[in-house]
Amino acid sequence: MKSVKGNGVSIGSCIGNAFVYQNKVDLNAESKIVFEEAVQKLTSKFQLQIKDFKNNNRNEEAEILDAYILILQDPEITGQITAENQSSVKEIYNIFESSGNILASMEDEYFKQRAEDIISVGKHLVNTMQEKEIKVELNKNSVLVAEDLTPADTSSMNMANVIGIVLRDGGPTSHAVIVAKNLGIPCVIGVGESIKEINNDDLIALDGSTGKLNINPDEDVIESLNETKKREEEIRNSFTLSEYKNQDFEFLINVGSGEEIESFNHPFLDSIGLFRSEFIYLDRSSIPTIEEQRDILEKIQDKFSGAITYRTLDIGGDKQVDYLSLPVEENPFLGVRGIRLSLQIEELYRSQIESILTSRDAHRVKIMFPMISTIEDFIKSKSIIEEIAEHLGKKMPEVGIMIETPSSTILVEDFAQHVDFFSIGTNDLTQYIMAADRGNPNLIEYQDSLHPAILRVLENVFSVSKEQSIEVSVCGEMASDPISAIALYVLGLRKFSMSSAASPFVFEKLVKLKSMNTEDLKSEILKSKNSQEVRDKINKLEI
Repeated sequence: MKSVKGNGVSIGSCIGNAFVYQNKVDLNAESKIVFEEAVQKLTSKFQLQIKDFKNNNRNEEAEILDAYILILQDPEITGQITAENQSSVKEIYNIFESSGNILASMEDEYFKQRAEDIISVGKHLVNTMQEKEIKVELNKNSVLVAEDLTPADTSSMNMANVIGIVLRDGGPTSHAVIVAKNLGIPCVIGVGESIKEINNDDLIALDGSTGKLNINPDEDVIESLNETKKREEEIRNSFTLSEYKNQDFEFLINVGSGEEIESFNHPFLDSIGLFRSEFIYLDRSSIPTIEEQRDILEKIQDKFSGAITYRTLDIGGDKQVDYLSLPVEENPFLGVRGIRLSLQIEELYRSQIESILTSRDAHRVKIMFPMISTIEDFIKSKSIIEEIAEHLGKKMPEVGIMIETPSSTILVEDFAQHVDFFSIGTNDLTQYIMAADRGNPNLIEYQDSLHPAILRVLENVFSVSKEQSIEVSVCGEMASDPISAIALYVLGLRKFSMSSAASPFVFEKLVKLKSMNTEDLKSEILKSKNSQEVRDKINKLEI
């Protein structure tokens, strides 16, 4: 038995046989068709797959393949193809790989994902030039093991036979992770070179919550994991509307892609606490029209009957959009991003607001601004909404801010005089308070949101919100983590925005916690010296 530790990114456990997917390219095999012919052939193939995806409501995968077609047309890449190298698979693959590596060297997760896409397109192009057709036959109860997975890869697989996914690398927003969460498949990423120790048909015991997996586990591990699976199913089954509606806390959903919208089918969670609007703008060649933006929002309104909290565009600096020609910044996380970009490119911001206010159920939409650090930025941003609403004859929506900068936590009492609600983005807030780039793996010890420095700030925001009768929620990853959710509840939070897959597991903890006197625990947590002390105190509850 071999134990491996990765990062758990999709809750659940499974035991199945490994299917090791090899998506490497053979650069020694000669090409049978030239570059331009291969581009046409591969584009046609992608277009057929896009049509199939859309027919099956797999719109996120369709959008990624749309982006692949744009990569095949990218002049910065295709401009390097000449009459001399158009038949050389080595030279052409090197061009795609080099272009991808430039983006991979950047710290932001978005750029790293785009790098994976470019290199993936290069692989598919080489196979097309060599006229190789990759076919995948998956048996039932397969644990899919791969370096990475793209929509073009998974489109040829019967994902109904997949009960687990293991990736060498990959980020939390990668295609494979999105697929895993949407299909309820346990997933572990970041196992690194340990992936080479997994062979076809090896028995794999995988825990998508902890990131642990065992290769050819012994009977004790199998028995233990089967008990975990049984317990997980009991937790899911106990999360019912009758139980949920009697609680003093509320769950909202985070949404950030077309596929998440299409696949959402929870029986009673019906409100969005964070709609990440960036995906509407990314992976396309031009600014989306007001109509295109409105159509996507109305799809959300069809799926969710409750309130929808719409975060305005949070790009800039580290998330470049080619058609906006944004400047490259030395410190992008401290640069022109979020509301700062919206105020600089006002036309972009105005079109987004107009699409919201003219949507069918605009009365259910709340608007919040990311990267707010001054009162002035909030007032200016809100005044533009007021102007547009008056011009259109529409009712002014509720307007709030993301609490994610140190200044917004220091000025929280002042902001409370102006905003309708707060939503705390704990991912960025942790990054800024701890001065630790959340994309830097060398700083993991500083990126823990359970650090007392973060918890003391959060407790103050919760306290001010209660005093001023301002709605407050947490939409960062803390709300989706059962242990962190316990800390948030103890400190006073009652509104959690998360992935729907995490909701039963957070619910199970909070229901048990509700019956306890937590005032002493609150005091102990706030006096802790580090994150581990906080975890130890929570784990002592044994809930």
